[in-house]
Amino acid sequence: MSKYLRGEASEQERSELLEYLRTDEQVGNWLRADMEFADGKMPVLVQKRILRTITGEQSPEKGQRPVTIRVWLAACSLVIAILCGACGWIFFRTQPSVAGGDAVCEDIIVRTQLGEHSQVTLPDGTEVTLNAQSTVRYLTAMPDGKRRVQVEGEAFFHVARDEAHPFVVTAGDVDVTCLGTSFDVRNYADEQNIAVVLADGKVRVSTGEADLTMEPDSRVIYDRSAKTLSKRSVPSSDYTCWLTGEVRYNNYTLEEIATELSRNYHISMIITSSELKQERFTGYLGRASLRNVLDVISLAANMNYHIADDTVVYVYARK
Repeated sequence: MSKYLRGEASEQERSELLEYLRTDEQVGNWLRADMEFADGKMPVLVQKRILRTITGEQSPEKGQRPVTIRVWLAACSLVIAILCGACGWIFFRTQPSVAGGDAVCEDIIVRTQLGEHSQVTLPDGTEVTLNAQSTVRYLTAMPDGKRRVQVEGEAFFHVARDEAHPFVVTAGDVDVTCLGTSFDVRNYADEQNIAVVLADGKVRVSTGEADLTMEPDSRVIYDRSAKTLSKRSVPSSDYTCWLTGEVRYNNYTLEEIATELSRNYHISMIITSSELKQERFTGYLGRASLRNVLDVISLAANMNYHIADDTVVYVYARK
């Protein structure tokens, strides 16, 4: 453990340490004994994944009290750091600060990696689904009377209604404000635009210079360069089908599709032709696999592809 903390552990030693943490009976009993005293603020999905990794146990049966882990010793912190990395999760908690009276306000970050989706329920009951390579950041209390979260990447919100406390999502230079509704926010740093799609209810999208009110089945685009907002009517299902693993493209370039596939299937995609990058596609492919998507696009465009080592896709013009 000391070598691991100093960054001097070899791959074999790291593997042996993880196996020890998973299988050693004394460590397992120690963790279980402390679980009942947990504060319960770690997202349930993270708790379950860490528990399965430590013990090999399955999730609690319906009706059982969810098991939680309280991080209060340096050794236990090491366990969490190793296992969160192994599970593809990053979970941070900052030092607590007081938010009026005796209320404790803590900063929580939940992040997905390439190829992952996850769900988290916020303290107010709002449900958030994260797309691949995305982050949601929120506080466990409301120091200014507003429910606030920050999003990088893409997230779908089903907001718990609370007339007294507006819900605010910050995505780059854009704020999305509502009382209770369902909407999608897309804010990937490598994309030109920030997009909001409203499924139901009503929201207000605002920047420092302008704001727009959205109705269901509408989409607002914020252009980062021009710093402008625009709105148009769309079928919201076209932009939220990722929630059910479905694939749909709306006038996407092959370069944009390559970025999507890289995030969702955890692969690298190299397009060898500049002309192919600008080819545009529109279509619905259902719950398609990576090969299904590539096969359909190959039929629609003058291209072939090759997958190397299951990790890199080369796309080239058909001769």
